Amino acid sequence: MSILPAIVQRESKRAYLPTPVPAEMVAELINAFRWAPSCRNYQPWRLIAVQSREGVDKLAPCLAKGNEWAAAAPLAMIVYANPKDDATIDEKPYYLFDCGLAVQNLLLQATELGLRSHPTAGWSEPAIRAAFGIGEEERVVCVVFLGFPGTEDLLDPETKAKDAAPRHRKPADTWVTFA
Repeated sequence: MSILPAIVQRESKRAYLPTPVPAEMVAELINAFRWAPSCRNYQPWRLIAVQSREGVDKLAPCLAKGNEWAAAAPLAMIVYANPKDDATIDEKPYYLFDCGLAVQNLLLQATELGLRSHPTAGWSEPAIRAAFGIGEEERVVCVVFLGFPGTEDLLDPETKAKDAAPRHRKPADTWVTFA
């Protein structure tokens, strides 16, 4: 089993077809999310799968300027957690790391299924809380937009330019130290 191809192939592109993601695929995405490791197996994450037109319409006004493209995605996953559900060790907020691991599982499974996925931070947490009934004690960690890949002609010029930019990663020798 090699997962490196899915890791390398995964991209955060922004154009989506309006085609709904089939229920079986949504179930696979959620299952991949749920099998993420978590500190002391607390599994602090919560997830709202936004796939109805009404849900997308509630989410769209919560997006930051520049993320208008995301409203075209037929599926969004709102990841949130209550810090009180955390396995707190030395006052480290592990729930954030745990949610990040679950999101990575989701992204890799989406790639495996031929879906596009794009995790974002460009949204209003208070607006999402209000729109989806998330309690004040809970934190919205990430919103991931998913769907079948669309073409760049669906995007505005600025967003199209972002997607056209080549992907790059820093060379490992610039950030790895062996001891």
